[in-house]
Amino acid sequence: MNRAAGSRRIPIVPRITEMHWQGRFFKRVFSRLGALLCVGMLLVCAVTWQIMHRWLAGYTQDQIINQAHLTKLVIERQWPLDGEALQRECDLMHELTLLRLTVMSPDGRVIADSNANPTEMENHSKRPEVVAALAGRIGQDLRKSSSVGEDFVYIAMPLVHEGRLAAVVRAAAPAADLKRREEALVKWITIGLAIAIPLALLGAWVLSKALARPVQRISVLARRLSTGDLQDRVEVGGDDEIWQVAESLETMRENLLARVREVQQQRMDLEVTVSHLEEGIITVDRAGLVLTANDAARRLLAVDSPLLGRLLSEQISNEALRDMWTEALAAGRPELRRELKRSKVPGAAQLSVTIIRVTEPSTPIAWLICIRDITALARSAAMKTDFVANASHELRTPVASIRAAVETLNADGLDREMTRRFMSVIARNVERLQNLTEDLMDLNRVESESPDLSVRRFRPDEVFASIRSVFAEALRQKSVRLEFSNEVEELETDPRWLELVLKNLVDNAVKFVGIGGRIEIRCRHEGDMARLDVEDNGCGIPKADLERVFERFYQVDKSRRVGIGGTGLGLAIVKHAVLGMGGEVSIASEEGRFTRVSFTVPVAAVPV
Repeated sequence: MNRAAGSRRIPIVPRITEMHWQGRFFKRVFSRLGALLCVGMLLVCAVTWQIMHRWLAGYTQDQIINQAHLTKLVIERQWPLDGEALQRECDLMHELTLLRLTVMSPDGRVIADSNANPTEMENHSKRPEVVAALAGRIGQDLRKSSSVGEDFVYIAMPLVHEGRLAAVVRAAAPAADLKRREEALVKWITIGLAIAIPLALLGAWVLSKALARPVQRISVLARRLSTGDLQDRVEVGGDDEIWQVAESLETMRENLLARVREVQQQRMDLEVTVSHLEEGIITVDRAGLVLTANDAARRLLAVDSPLLGRLLSEQISNEALRDMWTEALAAGRPELRRELKRSKVPGAAQLSVTIIRVTEPSTPIAWLICIRDITALARSAAMKTDFVANASHELRTPVASIRAAVETLNADGLDREMTRRFMSVIARNVERLQNLTEDLMDLNRVESESPDLSVRRFRPDEVFASIRSVFAEALRQKSVRLEFSNEVEELETDPRWLELVLKNLVDNAVKFVGIGGRIEIRCRHEGDMARLDVEDNGCGIPKADLERVFERFYQVDKSRRVGIGGTGLGLAIVKHAVLGMGGEVSIASEEGRFTRVSFTVPVAAVPV
């Protein structure tokens, strides 16, 4: 069965042969994960900077406080000191600690300074750190030095001697040192960040790839499933949710594949079945286009060109069928049945056409057309009609004759001669009825599915002798010669069936041969079978009737059979009897010259 190009099919797309993990999911995961890691690292660096900055400031401050405290203790042990001694101590401690050391009197006057001339320095009593130290606390401040011109971190401590504030010791460290340490810290944080960010991005890339690969595999599988590619399976390891999704898709793929194979097998079975149907099947869509049509449909419609994808109305050459199709479209009836002839030529095939309207919305098929060749059925019906007519005639004639004879015999005043004549009429017509009954019984016997066939070995001459005996009187009345010729020693079949065949053939020959005619029966070898020919030189059979003479109830033109009885069953009995014996039968005839019926039967095997 062929299918139209317009019917619905699964779309064909290029096969996905390579999985690209650099897809949108990978990019989305990588960008977000990379950004998250970068932001996280920046936040970590910012927090680290804040912590380290505070720690460094506190550490520097503690170092200055410790150095200031140490200087105070050194001076405190030697107190009181004059100005020169105090200056030497400040210079010594400066060399040891690299801090700027200043000693001030309680009134804020500078007594000694490691980095400047005390006499040139202004009073420091207003300095914030000095104010705190004069108040008995440790003072701190960050400012630009007026004497040096640089930023310093100042730590001032009170020097108490014998319970009285004797002086203020101040240590100062350049703010540039702290700034250099901070810059070094920033540098190392930046270097660490420059190294960590690429490593983080690399880690994000690897992790995103690991996450994206199973998702991409599942995506590829889903795309293949959507395009009808159910052959490949995707392996995803693990036991997480992605694996569960992959397993679910794989289960769905296997189920779909099993369903598709089942549907394909059913479709193939349906196509094979429809393509081998004797009936023609055509499906048509709502636009009138042919969707499917088997070979039988084209053969029955006598269409040579393809029907598929074309308007059915343009492909129908039969006018009656075209009118029927137009009527079905216009009327919208659920079913329309007609018996049509394929053409107007005598003897043309007779078709039974059924047009069914399909109302199922899920199918593109709108009309289903079934075409059956009922020529044989019509012919059989015609033959049966002829048989009934012939049988009725054959029965009516003898019955009417018998009835008339009986009524006459019941009348008074008949002499012996008249009585004898009517009794002869009755006997003759009873014989005709008996012959008709026997023909019907013989036909039923040879057409039986389980024929009563008794096979045995016998000589053909035995049957020939019986035939000569049966037809001796009929042959004598028409002066017909019946000749036999035999080349076969033994046959192996049912002799009763062979005799039945020969009786019907010889009976037909006797009926149709002229006065002084000849009938010849020949038996000879033909391969592993025996061939028998029954030939007469009678009126022959018209060529137009040769193909039908073996049909049941068929009779040649009745005008040629005036005065010849028969039911038209003889050759039908011959055909089925020969087939029942395992042989074949054929006929040859030339009108006005001869008729020859040939058939084969099994030969008895020769003993080794």
